[in-house]
Amino acid sequence: MTNEQNQEIMQAIKELQEQMNAGFAKVDQRFEAVDQRFEAVDQRFEAIDQRFDKMQEEMDTRFKEVDARFEAMDTRFKEMDEKMDSGFNQMNKKMDDLQGSVELLAKKTWHNEDDIYKVKRTMGMV
Repeated sequence: MTNEQNQEIMQAIKELQEQMNAGFAKVDQRFEAVDQRFEAVDQRFEAIDQRFDKMQEEMDTRFKEVDARFEAMDTRFKEMDEKMDSGFNQMNKKMDDLQGSVELLAKKTWHNEDDIYKVKRTMGMV
């Protein structure tokens, strides 16, 4: 091979090298653009994660408040049940006392009527 042919081959190799370097530079630019897009997507996902975390915390707080309200309602219902039970017990006791009093009153009334009848009979009014 002649010197001139060697130079032409070297020139062709240099041109191919420059073309490859330019192609690699374009590929690198594309990868950088893709990386930037992925970075933007990652930032969006991070923002969404933060929003979901905040919403989850708010929901947990709300559920805890609702649980506290239910606990308060349960306590109030238990207190009302206890009051009603004691009230019914007192009412039953009073009704038992009243029933005994009514029975006693009925006996006294019967005896009084019996005594009145005896007095009337003795006086000749009957």
